[in-house]
Amino acid sequence: MSSRPLLRILAVCLVLLAAGNLLLSRWSRSLSSHRAIDNLQQAPDSDLLFVGNSLLDGRVDSAALNQGAASAGRTFRPLNAALSATDPHDQTFLAQYALWTQPHLHTLVVGFYDYQLTEETRVTPADLLGNHGIALDERFPVRVVASIDHFSTAQTGELLLLRALPMAANRVSFWKYAERLRYSMSRMGMPPEPPITMIRPWSYYNGEPRKFLEDPSHFNSSYEYVFGQAAKERMQVVLVLMPMSPLHSKVFYTRQLWQDYLVKLRDLAQQRGFTFVDASAWMPEDVQFEDALHMTKPAATTFSFRLGAELAAAQGSAKAGN
Repeated sequence: MSSRPLLRILAVCLVLLAAGNLLLSRWSRSLSSHRAIDNLQQAPDSDLLFVGNSLLDGRVDSAALNQGAASAGRTFRPLNAALSATDPHDQTFLAQYALWTQPHLHTLVVGFYDYQLTEETRVTPADLLGNHGIALDERFPVRVVASIDHFSTAQTGELLLLRALPMAANRVSFWKYAERLRYSMSRMGMPPEPPITMIRPWSYYNGEPRKFLEDPSHFNSSYEYVFGQAAKERMQVVLVLMPMSPLHSKVFYTRQLWQDYLVKLRDLAQQRGFTFVDASAWMPEDVQFEDALHMTKPAATTFSFRLGAELAAAQGSAKAGN
């Protein structure tokens, strides 16, 4: 039997594989994670860096921020590196890239909620998908990714393979289109899903604070890396507990376990010389939130104005202490 047909089939498969990877490589440039890095690369000179997830993404009104800061005679050139659907690990890389490209940053603002600052994040190459795949971007040297994520030699090899095969790296991203279709169909008459009030299981809200209370000496490894880089650049660090809806606050922030956790978290921030801003109760009305977590645009403007005043005051205190 001739092997030529088999070789032809193999050649066609290889060509299709190469073409598919090339198309996916180009398509991946439209993903929000890729665009976020593009935005950082193209951003004008900034001095104030915001890091966080969807609670901050698109919710920093620069004009309102500076109107608030004007009360203390200050202005900022803010850069918002927050990105929706990210965790501390992903935010580490966005913050690092901003530090590489913005030489005049003097203040780092981390917006967080619940136990985000202390929940541990352990990542393997298989976890680098979708918005969690920021580390796959070739603008991050492999040695830097391996160092931040503590990858072994084998895991570093997996990272290189994922970078070489966009079809593997972006396999989950297609699901967002399926989700959009599902949402569109629900809008056409299918019964909507009930509102989500439990963001995570109760085991999270019970286990995470207890782990931190047992050893309240450090933040999680992702933020410790970011804070370490900020310290090298002599940047002021501001931790902002983001505004929470009355529903979320009532269910989770009235618990004694949360109150105990918050005391220790403030203590740790003070020990590190960080400014701590508790903005969780700044928006007391349900109508100021789109859902259980996210502020409306008008509320975000109000938040930005008030935060601007807080940041200006914190900067003034920092300069007075030097």
